[in-house]
Amino acid sequence: MTQPLIIGAGPAGIRAAQTLVAAGLRPLVVDEAPACGGQIYRQPLVPDGRSARARYGSEAPKATALHTAFNGLRGQIDYFPNALVWNLEPGFADLALDGTAQRFAHTGLILATGATDRILPVPGWTLPGVFTLGGAQIALKAQGCAIGRKLVFVGSGPLLYLVAWQYLKAGVKVAAVLDSAPARAKLALVRGLALAPKIVLRGLKFGLDLKLAGVRLVSGVEQVRIEGTARVEGISWRAGGREQHLQCDGIGYGLSLRPETQLADLSGCAFHFSERDRAWLPVRDKAGRSSVAGVYLAGDGAG
Repeated sequence: MTQPLIIGAGPAGIRAAQTLVAAGLRPLVVDEAPACGGQIYRQPLVPDGRSARARYGSEAPKATALHTAFNGLRGQIDYFPNALVWNLEPGFADLALDGTAQRFAHTGLILATGATDRILPVPGWTLPGVFTLGGAQIALKAQGCAIGRKLVFVGSGPLLYLVAWQYLKAGVKVAAVLDSAPARAKLALVRGLALAPKIVLRGLKFGLDLKLAGVRLVSGVEQVRIEGTARVEGISWRAGGREQHLQCDGIGYGLSLRPETQLADLSGCAFHFSERDRAWLPVRDKAGRSSVAGVYLAGDGAG
């Protein structure tokens, strides 16, 4: 018997599974992670004694509800964690699972692949001690460890301040947050208050907490250079016409997030260039239907 296949067990994948189960279907759910939750609500590999509040902050109720919902589905779905999808063909998916190559047949495909970090190369970006913002967040959430003892977070977008704030609350020394966006760009937050007040106010809280904790907040950062020989030893940048330098042993770096679209591309979906996102995104309609029959897109991965 073939079944619908959901790739991704984050929020969008779990909601898709709930919908299919409610319709009387038994979907296959595959995910790279060892447990459900996606990047945003990632669970630790082993119990580490931390509460959901300590791990997810104000998102703890949502994270707990999502994990509980998925656990309630386990008897009505076929779930394969630690599964890497490496090939997609009409009606089939090839996976690396438990050290073996396996092929699953399916009657329809839902891609709930989420988002990934947008990065651009800068001098020193491959040194040990440099992590993407998402990678730094995973280290804290899933492994319960920090990426260094004295950290600098550099890049742009809401995740920059969120991850810095999460490390601060975990008791790690955050020396600076270096934002490539100019200070005037933050005026957009005032306009955003009317559209998404909770999100904007939450972001302002992160910035205020960091500032009150003595974290150096710099806007309009450019010409970033990560310094070191065997590993990260510091970072240099220009802002306000001045060259500046700071010592550190760990760096979180990212220029906001972008939809993870590799599997949509592998499926043969048509793409269009989004000026807003500055990225190529899969074409879809309001129901999530892609240009390929039987392939649907859900969540952040849909753009």
